[in-house]
Amino acid sequence: ALDKSEIDRCLKKVAEGVEQFEDIWQKLHNAANANQKEKYEADLKKEIKKLQRLRDQIKTWVASNEIKDKRQLVENRKLIETQMERFKIVERETKTKAYSKEGLGLAQKVDPAQKEKEEVGQWLTTTIDTLNMQVDQFESEVESLSVQTRKKKGDKEKQDRIEELKRLIERHRYHIRMLETILRMLDNDSVQVEAIRKIKDDVEYYLDSSQEPDFEENEFLYDDLDLEDISQPLVATSPPTHIEDDIFQHSSSTPTSTTSSSPIPPSPATCTTVSRYTFHLQSVQCDCYVISCPLLGLCSFYSLPFPLSSVFLSPDIFPGSAAPSGPPVAPQSSLSEVNIPPSLGVCPLGPTPLSKEQLYQQAMQESAWTHMPHPSDSERIRQYLMRNPCPTLPFHHQVPPPHSDSVEFYQRLSTETLFFIFYYLEGTKAQYLAAKALKKQSWRFHTKYMMWFQRHEEPKTITDEFEQGTYIYFDYEKWGQRKKEGFTFEYRYLEDRDLQ
Repeated sequence: ALDKSEIDRCLKKVAEGVEQFEDIWQKLHNAANANQKEKYEADLKKEIKKLQRLRDQIKTWVASNEIKDKRQLVENRKLIETQMERFKIVERETKTKAYSKEGLGLAQKVDPAQKEKEEVGQWLTTTIDTLNMQVDQFESEVESLSVQTRKKKGDKEKQDRIEELKRLIERHRYHIRMLETILRMLDNDSVQVEAIRKIKDDVEYYLDSSQEPDFEENEFLYDDLDLEDISQPLVATSPPTHIEDDIFQHSSSTPTSTTSSSPIPPSPATCTTVSRYTFHLQSVQCDCYVISCPLLGLCSFYSLPFPLSSVFLSPDIFPGSAAPSGPPVAPQSSLSEVNIPPSLGVCPLGPTPLSKEQLYQQAMQESAWTHMPHPSDSERIRQYLMRNPCPTLPFHHQVPPPHSDSVEFYQRLSTETLFFIFYYLEGTKAQYLAAKALKKQSWRFHTKYMMWFQRHEEPKTITDEFEQGTYIYFDYEKWGQRKKEGFTFEYRYLEDRDLQ
């Protein structure tokens, strides 16, 4: 039976989430600069995802026959959907400001086909996100029910629900894999937009109704897209097997049976010399077959223990390796054993030496690699223009102090002044110099929270991905420094560009 207290808790979370969403919405529209707007947009997205998970739970209860009065559930579901529509408006405004010159110019330049492709790509991305969220919800419910069944064994209803959830998780993951494949194909222009539109209704029907008792899934949903046929070339990593079969008709897997048993003299096209070498690569025995014939030139096949993998070496790599001239001879074989250092890998003849010109090109490429341009190199530094200039008395400074556009000057300013310049002189050289001065004072910028952090003490935990400890951070909303204990600073959010 359904627990009414669980429904009450869910509805309470909905009310709190909607209130939080409304609060962030107001802050977003009152934000003074782009940094604050980006932070509030991220917070808004996080909140709407929580509400979407609650909506999925409510939809499950609405579909259940155990609840008679569903009015309150339906009202809360509609309330969440209203916030989802409001969030979509924010997303559209973020992507392109309709009233801006850039937005107007973009609307005129976008190709209709490209626009349609972007819309379908956005639909695929949203659908995949929704499926992933539902999978998270299912897994959470499975974990909760598993704990309950361990405490109270023999509860067949909960066990059946767990099995149903596992089946849904498996089907969801299947659809996620297929849709991700379609999205990659769309990016590579290997699938038509119209073909994706044909499956849109069925995918959305699955998304909305897969948990209903009378739902029937379309098992042939993706057949028209031929996903398996298209993905086949992507997994082929070795030459076709019939090539190896043709070649090995002239040789045997054993070193003593390499002579053809046919009494007919071989023709020049089939004159073959087969040599087998056994070598040890990192204490593992491997076989190398070197075959010389007029059709193929000189070829090498390396038989490893993981299945047979083939490596073809072109004849021009080895000078003088052409097929032997003169009258046809019967296939010959030779057997020898050699030890090859691991550094040579599966190339027993060693690398081909580079010419002077190739060595020069390699040196130039390595030099260019160490001096690659950064995207910020193309950014033009904007000079600060006063928004509301006002006359000053003659005994005040009429021009900026000398050397005021240097890092040394900014390092003499107070920390709070540097924060003011950074947050309120956005896009100017002053902001750039303030950031550089803050970095020299061991402040580090967090790109997720858009705030500056400084270690209060040596971190208690340091890994390759994060560090954890006590930090001082500057709260630009309350305009002051705060202390945060047990904070995890993930390095992926660290703005670590070297400001030249």
